[in-house]
Amino acid sequence: MVKVTCALIVWQDKILVVQRGPESNHPFLWEFPGGKIHPGETPENCIKREIMEELDVEVEILRKMAPVEFDYKIKKIELIPFLCTIKKGRLKFNEHIGFEWLEWNKLEECDFSAADRKLIRQAQNVELLKEYFGK
Repeated sequence: MVKVTCALIVWQDKILVVQRGPESNHPFLWEFPGGKIHPGETPENCIKREIMEELDVEVEILRKMAPVEFDYKIKKIELIPFLCTIKKGRLKFNEHIGFEWLEWNKLEECDFSAADRKLIRQAQNVELLKEYFGK
């Protein structure tokens, strides 16, 4: 099973979602930015590294969220999410073709990859987002 981290980056009551390019495993679908954990790397260090590589910003981790597992048939992943804010830097999209800032309760309307969709439907994560956004 491949361990993958992702960041739900919050700003002004919205969450950043990014769109994958045509050459990716899930072309044109939306996701939360992140990537694979390297050998010997902690999930926390991974998400900080991945966000710097993909978005050119430093994030602050607010909370670790509940992970989900998903079988894409070509690979099984464990998706480990973190609720984050931008600590330093200005967003620059190095790997994605699009981005949106969505209200947390509009995430269901987004055309997510399957693992990210499962993540936002996971009960603990829904409760955490409701608590964070004061709903």
